[in-house]
Amino acid sequence: MNIFVFTAYLLSQPKLIKIKHQNFCYMSVSLNNFLDNMANIKIKVFAKGKIARQVFDLYKEKNTVIIESSIYIKKTRFLNKNKKKRK
Repeated sequence: MNIFVFTAYLLSQPKLIKIKHQNFCYMSVSLNNFLDNMANIKIKVFAKGKIARQVFDLYKEKNTVIIESSIYIKKTRFLNKNKKKRK
């Protein structure tokens, strides 16, 4: 498992969903790209359980947060303009 620690800027308000007595929270964040002259990286972040509830309760607009988590990267490989294949 990969552990990932980063500083992120919150782009959207967290959305809290409750499924079978389990809290889930998701939102969009922006990662600063210090290495290249490229734009910032925008990603979706998911949380569950107590952490999801805390994120939802402590949210303030335009906050910057430090996140420590595991990371899952979904790889896709493009064959041509119309078809894409998952790896």
